[in-house]
Amino acid sequence: MRLNNKIFSSAATILATLSLGLLTTQTVHAQSITLRKGYDYMTLPYIRQKGRFINANKEIKIKNYKFYGQPILTKGKKVFYINATTSYLINQGRYYYLGNGGYIKQDNASVKGNTYVLTHNSYIYGKNGKRLKTFRGKRAYLTANTQIKSGVRNEYYRTPYTYYNIGKNTYIQSDQIAKVNGKGVLFVSQNSSVYNSRGQRQKRVIKAGRLVPYAGKVRDKSSQYFYVANDNENHVRSIKNYKIKGNYYFRIGKNKYIKANNVNAINGNPLYTKGPIKVKIIADTYAYNKDLQMIDKLYKKGQTVIADQMVRFGDGDYTTSYYRVKGGKNPVYLDTRLYEDSYIEGPYVWSGEESENNSTLVKQYLGSQDYYQLRYTVANFKKGQGVFYNVNGQKVDYKFSGDELAVNQKLYLWNAKENKAELYYHVQNSLVYQAGAEDERQNTAISNLYIKASEFTISGRKLKTSNTEAEAQADSELATASEKATLTSSISDASSVKNSIKYRLDNWVNRSLYNQAVENARTVASDKNATKAAVKEALWQVDFAKKNLKGAKVKVKDINNLTPIEAQQVLNVMRQAYNGSHAVVGVYQKWAHKPGYYPAEGWKGNQKTRYYLLPGNGAKKVLLKFSDFATEK
Repeated sequence: MRLNNKIFSSAATILATLSLGLLTTQTVHAQSITLRKGYDYMTLPYIRQKGRFINANKEIKIKNYKFYGQPILTKGKKVFYINATTSYLINQGRYYYLGNGGYIKQDNASVKGNTYVLTHNSYIYGKNGKRLKTFRGKRAYLTANTQIKSGVRNEYYRTPYTYYNIGKNTYIQSDQIAKVNGKGVLFVSQNSSVYNSRGQRQKRVIKAGRLVPYAGKVRDKSSQYFYVANDNENHVRSIKNYKIKGNYYFRIGKNKYIKANNVNAINGNPLYTKGPIKVKIIADTYAYNKDLQMIDKLYKKGQTVIADQMVRFGDGDYTTSYYRVKGGKNPVYLDTRLYEDSYIEGPYVWSGEESENNSTLVKQYLGSQDYYQLRYTVANFKKGQGVFYNVNGQKVDYKFSGDELAVNQKLYLWNAKENKAELYYHVQNSLVYQAGAEDERQNTAISNLYIKASEFTISGRKLKTSNTEAEAQADSELATASEKATLTSSISDASSVKNSIKYRLDNWVNRSLYNQAVENARTVASDKNATKAAVKEALWQVDFAKKNLKGAKVKVKDINNLTPIEAQQVLNVMRQAYNGSHAVVGVYQKWAHKPGYYPAEGWKGNQKTRYYLLPGNGAKKVLLKFSDFATEK
């Protein structure tokens, strides 16, 4: 199970140390901590210098250690998530805020601390994107190299930790600890009241950054709140969740409970939830549709939304994740700025890459789901390279190129030579996870091939078995002429289908799937030895492939004045429509000092930008019409 997480930190460390009786009080009995196990058997401890805890320049083994004195609770680092680098979206352009209602274009300035340094001469704009006449009593214009302070109010959170002294000025941070005095512990991420079994608040408050032992045992199963063991198997584990008056709790003693929302780790492992969770929008950001393409729906800084799912797309360095916003028939998604290879630095869960334009902030890890698993029924080889079969259950030679397979039908096939029926899946297409910038593989349609259920593991969307073993045996007989005629009739409209928008503007995989289904139907219809099963399957494949065509024009507000997002959507449709045709769609712009249009990186506006089809055979480029790919709402 792969799950996404990202913790980022910045700014100076501000420490305030307090002597606390954390889990224990000072006694003559030996006290110990057990470090969290992981892939590595060494960890970096901390040393204390001038009241600050800094990483030691040495590693120590992961094992049990005695600790001395009282654990030290710190306020922790200030982590700024809104500052001068936070930008605002105005008319689909990004701006920095100067204060007093003034904005400058992000491309015209660099950020130095809390100050903008103008890299170009720049006008100052209002909140609607129109140039201001005056700003702070002067002309609303700044020259290059001008320095001006940001008007953004800094916002931050803290990451409090507890440090355990294991001797010789060596300390262990609480996020590295799985047990204290042999007991499993919860990491408390914010000040948390203790409740009784009725959900009534008690007087005791547990401070943020502390470790507290939990009651009960770890179970090898998932719950509403769970964690993934940091081992080679990535086992999903949990302790018992208690639901009291609509909230989830962990038990920390007799009639003592703490809200699960206030805990960020169990036994040193980050805590996940099945959701929903609250997501704070910390920078203006546009949403994405179900195909993870940006749409013209803006979420403004300061909004709070509820996310009920995290979708993960890609693999390794090329994995990104999106929050699905709860509600609506057509759900939208927000870029989480989380990456699959993100290193877990601690139990704090404040999402967002440590760079400019972070868009979301959350206090919990939301368990993620693979994009392909949500859209397809996915098959994985159990051992090595799997074997493929035809409709009669006979092995065929097919070289598979991909990472996984999408299957779309579950059925019994009859093997006349072996005189038995077995369970199979019909293959729809290959699924590819990009592994690098130079990885040019893509999903590929695969028609009229089957895989044996016993040789694969199946996940994702569930399929019902479409026939019985007895029906599979009956369909092993030869097909009649009338049955083949039905098959021929099913592809009589192939020409009109291929001329339709649903076909022409769909992606290459879906078009190929239909093409292969039509070709297979013709082959089966002309085969005198075709079985009833072959005819039924060919009919099913044509019907599925036809219904699976979903090409459509982009809906825009004004086809003669596209916005940058609309232009990108149109470009995406153009490129998928010509994918596989040995031609590419290029962006060209018109420059004032030269006649004609020249290759460019992106959209500048309808009067300055054109999309051309560039044939691979060196033929003259062809101007593409927006009206062939877009329509007004």
